Amino acid sequence: MTENFLLDGTRRWAEAFASPMPEGIEPLLALAAPDIRFTDPFSDVTGREGLRAVLVDMSERCTQARFDILDVAASQRAGYIRWHFRFVPRGRDGKAWEFQGMSEILFADDRLVRHHLDHWDSASQLYARLPVLGWPVRRMRAALAVTTPPPE
Repeated sequence: MTENFLLDGTRRWAEAFASPMPEGIEPLLALAAPDIRFTDPFSDVTGREGLRAVLVDMSERCTQARFDILDVAASQRAGYIRWHFRFVPRGRDGKAWEFQGMSEILFADDRLVRHHLDHWDSASQLYARLPVLGWPVRRMRAALAVTTPPPE
């Protein structure tokens, strides 16, 4: 596959993924291979129906969900999308939560997306905010953090 296709295909996928959900589900699935694999810190599903289930679940658990695409790039084998996700969890205090991450996109020979692999820090961006898990996660992160010496 050419780098031009990888970049153009990744841009199309990014635009579809950034569409409002659940209305954007069908256009996104049209770009997905029948056996697409979608992987993120919480999900590892295969097939269009698996991806549909993840997107429907996200739509049901979140209001005002929005992906802002920050950057799109491609190498000789994959596409990459850097994004910012903002949403309000249903049943929470109404405050928006925000995550930043990156997706690695692999294409099948028929130029449909065969693998969407999300990379984002669930510990600092999610777990540290939760009432029960937050305190130990924040303590563990602080204990493992590298400190730099003060400037001379």
